[in-house]
Amino acid sequence: MTVNTKQSERRELKYNSIADIERDLDVLQAANTAGTIATTGNWSAGQNLEHCAKVWRAGIDGFPPEMKPPMILKMMCKVFFKKKAISGATPPAGIKLPKEAKPFLPDDDVTFEQGMADFRTQIERTKSGEKFTAVSPLFGVFTHDEWQQVQLGHTQLHLGFVQVG
Repeated sequence: MTVNTKQSERRELKYNSIADIERDLDVLQAANTAGTIATTGNWSAGQNLEHCAKVWRAGIDGFPPEMKPPMILKMMCKVFFKKKAISGATPPAGIKLPKEAKPFLPDDDVTFEQGMADFRTQIERTKSGEKFTAVSPLFGVFTHDEWQQVQLGHTQLHLGFVQVG
């Protein structure tokens, strides 16, 4: 059964730094160990973590060449949503990813441990000095600091669906 994620209950999160994400990842890890972790969306906790890792990686390494959204969508995103995105705001829930975004969909069978390890690896890359330099297919050019704010907001959305019991 598919959940309407626009109406799903979510944890209200506000990450002001990567350290805030790391603290929350520790909370999620403890909940998983205790067996109290659950989700209110359509993806498992591991899938949410893996998706965040994939988007984080793309911000550093670049996006797949097939990520070519229609020009009208790119213009709308730049005009109406870019300022909000670089403020670190949580994106709206319930946006269906287009077929071009398939590389960002999580694997059906990814485990919590795999998703967590991948996401922590991507976070470590930025902590060790790697920069977000990729051009966003939707928003265009971001500075590293702007990219980081976008990533914080995006992570707030997805980890908000993960409940700790």
